[in-house]
Order: sequence, then C-alpha cells, then structure tokens
Amino acid sequence: MKNILIVCVFSFLIMSKANAQEKLKSDKPLPIMAWSGIPEEETNLERFTELREMGINVNLANYSSADAMQKALDLAQSLGLKMVTSCPELKSDPETTVRRFFNHPALAGYYLVDEPVRKDFGYLAEWAKQINAIDKTHFCFVNLISSINTTKTEALGTATYAEYVSTFAAEVPVRFLSFDFYPILTQGIHENWYGGLEVFAAEAKNMGIPFWAFALASSYNALHPIPTIPALRLQLYSNLAYGAQGLEYWSYWMSQGLRSAPIGLDGKRTVVYDRIKLVNNEIQNLAGVFVGAKMISVNHTGVVIPKETTQLMTLPSAIQVFEAEGEAVVSVLENGVNSFFVVINRNLNTSLPITILGDKSLKRVLKDGTLVPASSYSSTTEIEPGDVAIYMFPTKK
Repeated sequence: MKNILIVCVFSFLIMSKANAQEKLKSDKPLPIMAWSGIPEEETNLERFTELREMGINVNLANYSSADAMQKALDLAQSLGLKMVTSCPELKSDPETTVRRFFNHPALAGYYLVDEPVRKDFGYLAEWAKQINAIDKTHFCFVNLISSINTTKTEALGTATYAEYVSTFAAEVPVRFLSFDFYPILTQGIHENWYGGLEVFAAEAKNMGIPFWAFALASSYNALHPIPTIPALRLQLYSNLAYGAQGLEYWSYWMSQGLRSAPIGLDGKRTVVYDRIKLVNNEIQNLAGVFVGAKMISVNHTGVVIPKETTQLMTLPSAIQVFEAEGEAVVSVLENGVNSFFVVINRNLNTSLPITILGDKSLKRVLKDGTLVPASSYSSTTEIEPGDVAIYMFPTKK
C-alpha cells in the first residue's frame, strides 16, 4: 500500500508539472504614473495605499516646500512607490535641493515643466544640466505638447511637430520623452491621434531614447466622455504598440473644472477608479511583452486608415495568414529572444473578427500572461472594442 501511494503521488507531481501552463515573466514592472496625483494636504498613508491599489507605481505631484516633498517621499518609500516630484527650491536652489534628495529610495525623477514651447528649451537645458551634474541616477522629466496638428505648429516655435520633438531632445538632456494626447471624443477618435503617435514614436526611435505617453483618466469638457474600459484600453495598448515604455494618466485627483477623475472632489473614488485598476492589472500581467520591447513596425487595417499611417502589407514569417475584418492597429515588437504580434481593435463600438494562422512556434499570450499554442484556438476569433490580442514567436536571428 505504501509503495502504491508513493507511485500515485509521484505520478500526480509529474502530471501537474506537465500540465502547468507557461507564463510570460518580466523582471521589471511597467512604469504607470498618476499625473496630478495625491494633493499635498492629502499626504497620508491611506491615500498613498489607495493610489497603489489602483495599480499606480509612480506618483507625480508638486509640493509647496522641500519639507512637504520629503514627507511624501518617505510615505512613498514605505509602500514601494516611486515619485516624480518638485518643489520651489528645486528651481531656486537646485544644487542644495538635489543633494538633499538624490539618495532617497522613492525618488524616480525631478519634474521640471509641462508643455514647453521652443523658446523654453534654453532655460530647461541649463536647469536639467545643473541637476544632472549632481545626480546621474534620476531623470529630469518634461512633458511635451500634444501633436494635435503635425504641420501647423507656429505656436510651438518650429516648422513641424517632428522638429519640435527632435530639437527638444537635442537641446534638453532628458532620458526619455513624454507627450500627451487625449483622443477619445464623444463623436469618436481624434483624426490626428495616430499620426501624432507615428511622429513621436519615430523621433524617439531615431534618437535611441524611450518615450512615455498618456491616457485620459478624467473628462475635462463636454467633448471628452467619462473614460470607459474600452477607451482606456485603446489608448494604453496603442501607446504600447507604438513602443511606449511608460504610461501616464491625467488626472488622478479631480480639480475644479473637471467633469470626472478617479478620485472626486469629495475625496471619494468614482467609477473611473475601478476601471483603471482593472486595466492596470491587465497591463502589468503583460509586462513581459512590453517592458524593454523595441517597436519594429506599426501598421493599420481598414478601408480607411488614420491620417499619416500606413496600411498593413507584410507579416512576420511565423504568421502565415492574418486577416482583420475591420479597423486594427497591428504592431510587431521585439523583446530579446521573443517577438510579439500585437493586434488592437481600433473600434470602440463593435468587436473585430480576425483570422490568424501561424507556424508551430506561434503562441497566444493570454491576458494573465499565460502562453498557449496558437493552434489550441480556432483560427478565427474576435477582439472586443478597444481591446488587444497578442501572439508570440521566436525572434529571428
């Protein structure tokens, strides 16, 4: 009886191991930042815990003094959060302020300014150089103006949006680029959004530096609806498909004039809080796809594709057949020994039927990071509005 029991246990362990599903892993989480994060007067453990539970790992906030900034950094450290932060002393006395904080474990970077124009680049360059001369570990953070129009850019002080981005990167010593664009409108998707992503991603790639990009977490006027799960997914997955290495939300905390935000004017969670929490959890489960990935190509499908984008014409060799019966973003990302075929439903109202057939190496990446042979699924499937389907294959050497 004892021998029979041992054999049964051993057989169970062997079968369990054989049936264990392979999961895609990542050594690092994807940076997800809350812009206009926790206000200074709400700097307490409860609020920082609430932020973390929504799936945010970087908090951006300004403080009225270096001491207030210290308090926030200490709280963030206790919860494993990072801070992109600033205070008046960072500008008036950058040397003393940076020396005070540059060894703080919760510091991710120094916030300088939002949406500068060409004439601001000179003073920003000098400020960043002062900080970098003391602190070579943490980044200086500047968010650039959105690419609402990539050619009519007189207000920016440059001839084109591409020139605006490249000139900034050449003059201001930053380690990554950031820009905002809030494309989800009550009447549809902004016609210039993907064209702007094309320019920004191309400039970042040409310069060999990463970029971060935004999703709208609030509604700031009647043109922008309260964020839904499909709208959040479309923005975030599109940014990642174009190669973004960090995601940002504006705005975390509601202020006067906004119509919604994850945390309302009364300090209570709104419907948006749980929507973002759900999507953030999804994205971190897929960090092994996106963190450190290089964008190889991005194309679009559909009878009409977005302005300044290109129609999908070629496929990776691991994929023999791909058809999308509608509007899709199709990206190829390379991440070490693995490459990924990322398909996003560009439509916020209807599901997207796709047909995909690949060789034996092709695997489907499920939302929890589980890897399953693509052949385990029917060749025809559907992608829900704004959602993503991801397939993995070996990087061609």
